[in-house]
Amino acid sequence: MGKVLHFTISIPAALVAAVVALSALTLRLPSRLVALYYQEQGARALARALLAEGRAGEGGLWLEPEPLTRPDAQALAAQALERFQAAIAADPANFQAHRWLGRAALLLDRPGDAVAAFSAAVRLRPDNPLGWWELGLAYDHLAPPMPFSWGDRPEEEGPASAGELSQPALIDRTSSPPRRIPAVGVEAPAVESSAGAPLPVWGYARWPLPDAPGGWPGWWVPDEPVPRTVLFAAVPATVTFRVSLPVTPTALVFWMGMDPALQAPQGDGVVYRVWVEDREIFSHTLRPQEVRAGWWPARADLTPWAGRTVRLTLTLDPGPAGDPNGDWAGWGDVQLVEAARAGGVLAGAERRSVAAWRAGGISAEQLVEAGEEARKARRYEEALEWYERAIRLEPGSADGWYHIGVVLQEENQWEQSLYALDRAIDLEPGLARAYIAQARALAFGYGDYEKARAQAEKGLRVAPEDKEILYQAAQFFLEIQDNIRAEELFKAALALDPDNLYMWIGLGHSLFAQKRFDEALEAFKQASLIQTGTWQDAIAHAWLGNTYIALDKPCDALREYRLAAQLHPADSDNFVRLGDAYQRVGETDKALEAYQQALSINPENEWALKRISEIQNESSPGKQR
Repeated sequence: MGKVLHFTISIPAALVAAVVALSALTLRLPSRLVALYYQEQGARALARALLAEGRAGEGGLWLEPEPLTRPDAQALAAQALERFQAAIAADPANFQAHRWLGRAALLLDRPGDAVAAFSAAVRLRPDNPLGWWELGLAYDHLAPPMPFSWGDRPEEEGPASAGELSQPALIDRTSSPPRRIPAVGVEAPAVESSAGAPLPVWGYARWPLPDAPGGWPGWWVPDEPVPRTVLFAAVPATVTFRVSLPVTPTALVFWMGMDPALQAPQGDGVVYRVWVEDREIFSHTLRPQEVRAGWWPARADLTPWAGRTVRLTLTLDPGPAGDPNGDWAGWGDVQLVEAARAGGVLAGAERRSVAAWRAGGISAEQLVEAGEEARKARRYEEALEWYERAIRLEPGSADGWYHIGVVLQEENQWEQSLYALDRAIDLEPGLARAYIAQARALAFGYGDYEKARAQAEKGLRVAPEDKEILYQAAQFFLEIQDNIRAEELFKAALALDPDNLYMWIGLGHSLFAQKRFDEALEAFKQASLIQTGTWQDAIAHAWLGNTYIALDKPCDALREYRLAAQLHPADSDNFVRLGDAYQRVGETDKALEAYQQALSINPENEWALKRISEIQNESSPGKQR
């Protein structure tokens, strides 16, 4: 047999430690690689889903994923969601995977899942504003805010005493405006204090308690107290309402809690029960340890009784041991709501979305800017949503109301526009541009030019040295054909900003309208010398051409129209004007080419179609004879 050789190798302790550390790293590394693999696969599937929906290229800070509608796109998004879940299972600390999971959930119209995903993301990266922004969006999608009321709103439900409300009432939010439903019977024993004084069996109070995180497992919940109007009683107690339910599915929603004035729950908890006729449809024991956490959400489904009038009974009983000691419990904001909105109402979705944006440092100004982008693209409904969010984020800011007023004018909703602008002025009396916007509404919505002029002048008095207000007022007076006042204001604005292209063009317009063509020509020339590098540069040359036509100088007009067409070739009207100038100098063939160029840009340009038809009729054989 051969010899067995034994080798003894001495390995330094530091090297051993390094090897152990490297081994530990390699054990962790594969899970991260697996997570990245699944994350990439999910992102590819999500991109294909958006492509199938015709929404390829969506992105940016303010991305708001609207739910997909095509079945093939939804199937791809569902695949993506599974991939992101696998990525998170491999690496739970993957911030981006949680964000992608939330976006996929929103695209699949699962806002509750999105809230959970973004909640995990903000816990991992509380310093990242994107996570907070998306969490707020998810809450917004959970329960879209009720439409703004453009007139007298119903009074908000506030604190009330038993003396003011002689009997308990619940609020029916399925009707518009919301209405109180009084109790038809109150069944409860008399209650006395330790001093022998009678206490109200039922009463109303305003209890500020935080939302209990345990009521929303996995969700981010703001920790500030939420004041709710409470229908409270000394346990045991029963109250019954006679309710006519709508035909649409309805739910009873409420928040369970106990009087925060109690230092600690003294009994064994309280049992909440809801009955419809003789059938119990809800039962929950709120235990002392739960009471300390705050409000607990609850709902009872009333859908089986849709369209019927029923007896709805609310009961409070002592806990399992039957101990009523200190049991002052309440039904917070008890109300009837549409079943589809129940989850969002219970979550306080509007309040939580605002709290998330504030936690992430999102400002109302940023939301207004996003709204302005949508408005400029004529996506007015989207713009209104952004402005309304800005108002919710900063209720004392006038900016959101002002921009709502402007958008409503562009949709010819004049009454609502005036209401929004009034709100803006109430919040900021020195907001001069709101007065100018009101002047437009009064003039073009109601034809009241006298009041409109007075309102515009009021705006000028508020900000007499503001060049932007001077310009806006000048534009308004130009629109109502008060050209002399417009001229004065454009000149005053130019004294503050002599290199402003738009102000020179406005001055030229006011002079042109007064048939002071030589002076208008000088104003447009000044405008043409200011180069912005954008398509707006073409406007000055187009108006120079118009003025030369008015001065019967077609060759000079032809030169300016050529420049306008070169500077802004995407505007078909520039080529129509060029064609007209060619006709004036007798170059019909070139005029026809210009009109055809206009049609290649905009096939529906009626002026180009009309001009071509006229030229063809002039050159027809019958016409020549």
